[in-house]
Amino acid sequence: MTAPDTTTRFFTGSVGDLRFGPAAPIEPPTVDALLHRTVTGGGERPAVVGDGGTLTYAELDRRSSAVARYLRANGISTGDRVVVLAHRCGWLPVLAVGILRAGAVYVPVDASYPAERVGFILEDCTPAAAFALGGASLPADGDGTADGGVVGGTVTDDSPLGRAFLADHGPGFSPDDRSRPTGPADDCYLIYTSGTTGTPKGALNTHLGVTAHFQWMGRVLGDAGTIRMLQKAPVSFDVGVAELLGPLATGGTVVIPGPEWWPGDVDSMVELIAGHDVTVLSMVPSLMRVLLDVLDDFGTPLSSLSNIRHLLLGGEAVPADVVRRAREGIGCRVHGLYGPTETAMDVTWVEYTDALVGAADFDDRASLLGLPEDNVGVYVIDEDGTEVDPSGPDWSRPGELCISGPQVGNGYFGRAELTTEVFVDSPRPDIDGGRMYRTGDVVSWTEVDGTRMLQFLGRIGDQVKIRGNRVELGEVESRLRELDGVRQAAAVAVNHGGADTLLAFVVGDGGQPDVGALTAQLAAGVPEYMVPTRITVLDALPVSPNGKLDRAALKAHRSEG
Repeated sequence: MTAPDTTTRFFTGSVGDLRFGPAAPIEPPTVDALLHRTVTGGGERPAVVGDGGTLTYAELDRRSSAVARYLRANGISTGDRVVVLAHRCGWLPVLAVGILRAGAVYVPVDASYPAERVGFILEDCTPAAAFALGGASLPADGDGTADGGVVGGTVTDDSPLGRAFLADHGPGFSPDDRSRPTGPADDCYLIYTSGTTGTPKGALNTHLGVTAHFQWMGRVLGDAGTIRMLQKAPVSFDVGVAELLGPLATGGTVVIPGPEWWPGDVDSMVELIAGHDVTVLSMVPSLMRVLLDVLDDFGTPLSSLSNIRHLLLGGEAVPADVVRRAREGIGCRVHGLYGPTETAMDVTWVEYTDALVGAADFDDRASLLGLPEDNVGVYVIDEDGTEVDPSGPDWSRPGELCISGPQVGNGYFGRAELTTEVFVDSPRPDIDGGRMYRTGDVVSWTEVDGTRMLQFLGRIGDQVKIRGNRVELGEVESRLRELDGVRQAAAVAVNHGGADTLLAFVVGDGGQPDVGALTAQLAAGVPEYMVPTRITVLDALPVSPNGKLDRAALKAHRSEG
């Protein structure tokens, strides 16, 4: 895919206009240059702690240089894609930094994904190299990745590749060692997300966009001192990439759990946060509530997490009670963040201050998105295609949220038609560079404590968030219809305890399907978060008077079965 011309990716902002965040310089304009600066200048300060002990910036420089030189020696050029199939582990930041320093595109793949999905990604993105980390293994056959000539292999401290990296004391890798300079509009990372047709699609984000977000992180979160962040999200999620690389790009420290750790282990999470002095924690609100509840049940004071200075909540609506408990018990600042995979991480934010949460017009049920970050533009486009002016007479009219500015990505890998549908011209090219992404999210401007900001109202189509992961109901339904004994299938998301839960309904093909067997078959082909909490067998799927699937009627079935 050809990246847009860098000259079209500028952002000038518009002072006083709520649609545009402040214009801030993006210097350097590429992630590889940003990492080169922080890694080579970090010396003996800790860059990575946790699994495998402590890795200083000097050691990270040496090891990531070895990775970058290995890639270049094997013909990996700037812009080539490199897959990293991994569980969390101490090798992950080394490989990610080395890949980006070499000018290649980082393609993280969660090792917990079913083999079918891993195989699809490996085949679809045609990587020039592939590595397996944290106990993961590359496929032995089927796509030629493990033994068919693609560069890479399994990396552990004891593997041949790992021993070679550890023993390597060659020269540090410099920008001049790449096949060509990395440009701001070049692809930085590729993340696969759920697709409406049952096929995952890969979203590409640019160096300029990712760098813009990392520098925003440094400005907003840097007041707490050095950023020390727990890498908690799945490695193939954009939040996981931000947790992994954001601290390193700002000269901070990333805390890496071991491969066996899972975020639901509250005891170990508290130990990681307190033991490694985590100052910035990113959480899905529903998981944060669980953490707070468990600590309360155990009689553990929330002050045990007092080293946290910034709590970043996103992926779901942010409940006011979670905000209040965190602010009062932990004493941290609480931010609500929003950003689709097609843009470089988060693009809007709101800080839940005491004044905001305590305002008379603060609505505990509202899902606030806040205002655009630096170098980000936002537009609300109504169903007639007219932009809603936040300062106009009908400023609260709902519409589709569209994102513009440098953080808008390069589209979908290998899917030009789909890219053209949602990456379109913006209304204000003189300010934002002329390109925007249609999110499919329905929003409106609202006013709280005298400040106008965006609030989330729902989805235009059938896309939902399950535990912070974006899921296309169409893909779930397509996968269900492929299973033995299923003729028709539908999926819905219902709110349970403040978070969305995925439910499925099927119609048998000449018999009564075995729900347990269907669940097991589906789990073998899709990530865990796409497996419905419950599958209900119906004689027929309900339809509305116009013949369309009646999802409201399906939700009424949720208490059955």
